[in-house]
Amino acid sequence: MKKSALFCVVACCIGLSPLAFANHHEEGKSIDSEKCEGMSNGNFSISGLDANKDGSITKSEYLEGNKSNNEKTFKHIDANSDGKLDQTEQSEIEAVYKAIHQDYKTKNISI
Repeated sequence: MKKSALFCVVACCIGLSPLAFANHHEEGKSIDSEKCEGMSNGNFSISGLDANKDGSITKSEYLEGNKSNNEKTFKHIDANSDGKLDQTEQSEIEAVYKAIHQDYKTKNISI
């Protein structure tokens, strides 16, 4: 149940900004049309937010890593409420990113 709730929250809170650019899959609609070609799981990684490269993303690293990140979102995606995003939580977030991307790529939905 907790993973389902995490999936929904992440999909709604984090997924909204990338969805604004979902129309780049439609042929000729955007200069970014090749952006998604050949993307793999690794391309959805949030590990770049791990400034000290210790494998976990702290709240401060998360907030400083991207100006659109906020404390409320961090609280929701920190499933075990330990103040950091461990490898399991990062993998779940990356899976959500990939699922959102694949869903919109498949449906060619434009927002």
